[in-house]
Amino acid sequence: MIYLLRHGETVWNREGRIQGHRDSPLTRTGIAQAEAMGQRLRRQIDDIRPWAITASPLGRAWQTAAIVAEILGLAPEGVAHEPRLAEMGFGAWEGSTYQEIDDADADADADAWARRDADHWNFRPPGGESYGDLAQRVEAWLSPIPEAARLIVVCHGGTGRAVRHNYAGLGSEVTLALSIKQDEIYRLRDGAIDVLKTDHRAGDGKTL
Repeated sequence: MIYLLRHGETVWNREGRIQGHRDSPLTRTGIAQAEAMGQRLRRQIDDIRPWAITASPLGRAWQTAAIVAEILGLAPEGVAHEPRLAEMGFGAWEGSTYQEIDDADADADADAWARRDADHWNFRPPGGESYGDLAQRVEAWLSPIPEAARLIVVCHGGTGRAVRHNYAGLGSEVTLALSIKQDEIYRLRDGAIDVLKTDHRAGDGKTL
C-alpha cells in the first residue's frame, strides 16, 4: 500500500512560476497543508512501525516529508530520497510564469503552446522532459515495489500523476486530468486509488 502526497504550497506555486527541478520553500499555507496531511495519516495508520517514508530529493518535497514524519513520530532524517520521484524537468521554462513563457515564445517559438496542446503527453519544453518521459522514469521506481510494502511517498504534481498512471494503468488523457491538490492524500491499494481528504482546504496548485 502507498499513501501518495504532493508537497505543500511553495513560494513559486503562489507566484505561478514553474519549478520543475528548481526549488522554492514552502509558504505558511504549504506548512499548514503538510501538517494537515500528517495529522490525517496519524488518524489513518494504527501502527506506524511497518511504514517508511520516501520523498523526492527536491527541497519542497523533503520539507513536507519531514513535517509529516515528525507528526507520525518518525525521524525526519530517516526519510529516504528517491531521485526518480523528482518533478518533471521543464528545462528552459523553469523559474518562469506561464505568461513569461508565452511572451518569450511569441518571439522565439510561436507555436510551442500549440504543439503542447496538440500532444501534451509527448511534448518536451526546451531542454525538459515530457509526461511520457516522466512516466517511464517513475515506472522504473514503482514496478519492483510489492503490494505488501507500506510506503508514504511525498513528491510533486506531475510525478504524482505518473505514479497513479503506472499503478492503475491509466490512459494519458485520464492521467493529465488527475487532481494534484496539495492538501489531499491518494491511497494506492489492491490496484485501486482512493482520495483521503484533510482538514485543510486551500492551495489546489497548478495544472501541469
